[in-house]
Amino acid sequence: MTIALVVGPFLFFVCLTMFRLAGTPEVNTGQTAVGDASAVIKACDRRGPISSEGFGYFWECDAEVTSNGHSLGTVRFDPDELTPDDGTNVVGVHRSGDHWQRDVPHPYRLLHVAGLVVLAVDFFAVLAALIPLLAAVLWLFTRIGRRKDPETVAAPQDERLVTILLKAPAKPKRRSPTGFTVLAFGGLFSLVIGSWMLYVHGRLSGDLWGIAAAASIILLGVALSATAAWWAFAPEKPGDTRTIELTEAGIRQEPDSTEALVLPWDDLRSVVFDERGRPGRISAHLSLVDEASRAKLREEYRRSSKHGVLLTPEITLEQAELASETIEGFRPGLVHWRSRELARGGFGPGKDSGPRLVRWKDGASAAHGVDVGATPSDDPVRVRAGRMPAARILGFIGLYALIVLLFALRQFADSVPLWLSPVVSLATVAWGVVLHKTRFRGTPGVFEVDEDSLTWFEQDRPARHVVPREIPPVDVLLTQLHQIRFDHHPPERCRRYVRVSIRHESDQSILADKITTAAASRLTETLKARSDFAGDVVLDSEKTSK
Repeated sequence: MTIALVVGPFLFFVCLTMFRLAGTPEVNTGQTAVGDASAVIKACDRRGPISSEGFGYFWECDAEVTSNGHSLGTVRFDPDELTPDDGTNVVGVHRSGDHWQRDVPHPYRLLHVAGLVVLAVDFFAVLAALIPLLAAVLWLFTRIGRRKDPETVAAPQDERLVTILLKAPAKPKRRSPTGFTVLAFGGLFSLVIGSWMLYVHGRLSGDLWGIAAAASIILLGVALSATAAWWAFAPEKPGDTRTIELTEAGIRQEPDSTEALVLPWDDLRSVVFDERGRPGRISAHLSLVDEASRAKLREEYRRSSKHGVLLTPEITLEQAELASETIEGFRPGLVHWRSRELARGGFGPGKDSGPRLVRWKDGASAAHGVDVGATPSDDPVRVRAGRMPAARILGFIGLYALIVLLFALRQFADSVPLWLSPVVSLATVAWGVVLHKTRFRGTPGVFEVDEDSLTWFEQDRPARHVVPREIPPVDVLLTQLHQIRFDHHPPERCRRYVRVSIRHESDQSILADKITTAAASRLTETLKARSDFAGDVVLDSEKTSK
């Protein structure tokens, strides 16, 4: 908010600079052919570095205009149309609306459109920063005089209470591809416009103030491009270190708050500790009885996982064993370990619980296998169902190249064929329409392959203004995955999609209906690299063994 309020006024003057440069002539010194109208300079004023015309120095000249042999008196010309270098020369001029201009091309009109775009973005950014500030001031005035002494609320004392220290789940990335496209295009647009401003201003006065205005647009382009890269590739923000309390009533979150949520033990089907990750990293998951139980968890603990919801992605072994022992004391049989089972008589290997192609919403329990040491090749790999093929990536690069070419053709309009600019414009629009029409229309979701299991997280994409529903993940052990099959769909809008189905024990089921061929290839490579996977990979009618 502070950045927008500080940078906003500066960008406003940068926009004024762009408006001024948009009206400058291709050349503003030397002889100009005289036609029906001419002008002779009377006086010139040098203005700047900060004025109503933005940043930079420029000349404003008064000249006597003669049209068709009749004197029109003294006229004030726009900035940098005339300069003192014209001296007493007779300069050819023409009328453009209410203004008189040097009779030469004015090829920088596009800067006026660019200035309007930057001005609109600047206005909404400042407005978005002012609204919370005004709301906070109004709230403060309404609270003045209504303060009351805080009431002391006696917290209930539990007979048995254990505090557990853990790391909250990372906040999920909710960044749409549209945001990346807008930021990337804005960055490219700003870089081109800033470079163009630098070129135009260098042909005029070339002072440092004007160069600074152009450099600010270039820096804006760099910032937008960096933001686009962060939008696309930045990892999820790590969760904060939190504490929970295990009580006889259930799991209490945020024990320091008077409005702490408590998840009763009756709302839990199981608590799963997964220690198959990197050494010293144990994750804890909650398998809930039904979807209504999610409302009794804080928002950060509602993230879906292969075992239900993720309580923490990282907890120390000591804290995990303390929590396991405490929960077993409250509700025996509620705790499950992926690599070992906590039995009543002591620690020992757990027994296989049977087929494990489950939706945790339906109430199946976790299987317990034998843990193996994690290797770098067994690190979890995530594969998006809409993984973009190389040809489509090249398509977007080509679209951006066409946009840059449009600016270049506008700049050098006098030296290129007249038919080239309309052709490139039509090609750019057509190419953009093609990319939009051939966008991903399959089943949105993410595959996660870790050292011993394959999990499919399907994402709900409802219509606008409809809250997406939580779809329970599908998890299957690699040792029990006998076959994974990829069947090609008929081409749809020039895109090829693949159906993923699996054979688990004697059951054949569809895992994901429509994913891209690039996602299928990446998933196949990942599964073949897993030591626990010994099943078959079937590509349509062609069967290949690992």
